[in-house]
Amino acid sequence: MSNRKLSDQIIEDILSQIGSGQLGEGSIVPSELTLCTTYKVTRGVVREAIRSLDAKGFIRVSQGMGTIVAPVHQWNVLDPVWVSINSDVSLYDYLQATREMIEPEIAALAAKNATQENIKELQELLDLQINCMDGPDTVADIDVAWHAALSRATQNPILNNMHNSMANLSIKIRIEAAKLPEAIEHASYWHEEIMKAVKSGNSDLAKAAMRMHMNQVKADLHIALQTV
Repeated sequence: MSNRKLSDQIIEDILSQIGSGQLGEGSIVPSELTLCTTYKVTRGVVREAIRSLDAKGFIRVSQGMGTIVAPVHQWNVLDPVWVSINSDVSLYDYLQATREMIEPEIAALAAKNATQENIKELQELLDLQINCMDGPDTVADIDVAWHAALSRATQNPILNNMHNSMANLSIKIRIEAAKLPEAIEHASYWHEEIMKAVKSGNSDLAKAAMRMHMNQVKADLHIALQTV
């Protein structure tokens, strides 16, 4: 196993302990020697992991006190590794609220700026979604790809980059939602309605359809989170 993978394992384990409360705010993180012994790695590997966690704001290296868990307000809770490990319902609420603000504007702008190539890509992904017989992971990937294609159709690279960052953070809960047959049906229906508006160049209709879609997503996520 490479040094990089070994340091990643240490990072994931410490983040998991922080998320579970085993290592609370102000708690002392195991020493370099302890981590070296536990993971059977060199100090270089441990230091790489500690530097990464420090940069993410989860720990703080203090002279005389060792390494401690940093105050919560310093944590980068949008870090993809943190999100993948810790299913914090409040984080998903924040992500969903942000999507509700941004996605309707993306749909409206896509209706104005989408090219025929954009529309073709959206239709192909919608067809894949409707006919997909694979598991939740694939369904969620197609859903993310469809929204990413819609974002690209805005022709706004900054907005597209913001959208992709949110999508990467929400993939875990989208997989959970994709386990609900009704959620898949709802998504396909609203994607098709949004597509119609984008094809016709109707920004107001595209925005309204996306708002309805986001309302349905919120309801479906509420059910999905209860089963996680």
